Amino acid sequence: MNHVRRRVSGLLASLLFTADLAIADNGKLSLQRDVDLAREKAGLVALGAVVATADKGIVAVAVSGERAKGGKNPVQDSDAWHIGSNTKMLTALLYARLVEQGHARWGAAVPELFPGLSGKIHANWQEVTIEDLLSHRSGAAPNVSVTWMISARFDHKPLDVQRANLAETILASKPAGKHGEFTYSNLGYILAGAAIEDLAKRTPDLKGKTYELLLRELVVAQGPAGAAAGFGFGPPKTGIEGHAKGLLGRTMKPQGRTNDADNPAALGPAGTVHYSLRGHALLLLSFLDGPRALPLSIRKKLLTPYPNANSDYALGWGVAVKNTAHGVSYGHSGSNTVWLSQVTMVPELGLVVIVNTNQMDLKAETTVSELSKRLVEQMSAADK
Repeated sequence: MNHVRRRVSGLLASLLFTADLAIADNGKLSLQRDVDLAREKAGLVALGAVVATADKGIVAVAVSGERAKGGKNPVQDSDAWHIGSNTKMLTALLYARLVEQGHARWGAAVPELFPGLSGKIHANWQEVTIEDLLSHRSGAAPNVSVTWMISARFDHKPLDVQRANLAETILASKPAGKHGEFTYSNLGYILAGAAIEDLAKRTPDLKGKTYELLLRELVVAQGPAGAAAGFGFGPPKTGIEGHAKGLLGRTMKPQGRTNDADNPAALGPAGTVHYSLRGHALLLLSFLDGPRALPLSIRKKLLTPYPNANSDYALGWGVAVKNTAHGVSYGHSGSNTVWLSQVTMVPELGLVVIVNTNQMDLKAETTVSELSKRLVEQMSAADK
């Protein structure tokens, strides 16, 4: 399995694109029709989408296709989908929750995040902050090494120990990139997860809990009602399977439900979450004004482009600042190479759109992007 891959730039381009898109004859959203047509046109194994708004909650959910190619078992709207790097916005939210509780602070630099490594941290990491890690400006390499990826599959130590060991190794050496420059980094998010776990070990109230437990308790469980539906880590244990091309590269082949069907579990903070469409959308509605809203201080911090307004990335979110049609739009996309998930959020419309598929190739990318644009335009037209 390859590393989690970056899908932000393409999403931002799609958010900036405005096209003449067909609306249902009655002027209302026709999600099931659109999902069916899009999947059939591209020949995807499965495709799913959810549309939600701050005032109405879940507007519509639609799924189409098979859980596993050739299995003749249709996907269900309650099934979970692997969301890949869309986990990053949840990791950033977890740190924000810790700040809210008084356990952490914004602006904390690496020596403060890892006090046990005093004297072992390379000089070029000294001024890197948690914001730098969460905005891909730390100088961290895009990914961990191939050697680590392979060995992690056979590492039976607890996940927090694996991440702590990785952080100690990485922080002792000069960063691969330059502090302050944007380089999309899964490694940076693993370091952020390790920092959260280091904090938990030093904080009696957090009881040394792992990233996975803290995300479940402080983010998902504290989200809007229904936000826990379908949440978990790694490949979904039931329901849909991810797909990759077979040996000859001609057809898609289901990858199963074992840990081998995902990146090593220690990559969790960078992208190993699976989620149902409904649960994921309900949680993301908390980023919008409305009855489910997070505290304004958290939303402002996580959604403000970093380090300044010229950036097209905030903390866990891509930002399309030039979308004049609907104001500022936010989004992210994630894939572990056998799934693809794309999130679009438009605050001016109070709108969240998620489109997922259980394969990753060019036609999957194109379909997910085009359907996301179509649904935003439909909801915009219905709002007028």
